[in-house]
Amino acid sequence: MTVPRLLLTVGLAAGIAFVGYLLGTRAGQDQSRKIRASAHKAARNAWTPEPKKDRTRIQKLAKRNAKKIDKAVHH
Repeated sequence: MTVPRLLLTVGLAAGIAFVGYLLGTRAGQDQSRKIRASAHKAARNAWTPEPKKDRTRIQKLAKRNAKKIDKAVHH
């Protein structure tokens, strides 16, 4: 068996074991729910304007305080 094929086989076995753990134990089910909820939240946030608004707000704040920031860094 070649090394890439061996790595693929080991990787698949580890992945299957991990999925089995997640689905088979109560703690795993809870963790799976948390992971799914985080994934759904990330997907929703990817399509909403809030991150762009936050980035714009932070950029404006940095521009307003650039002299203070520079002075604090290079004191």
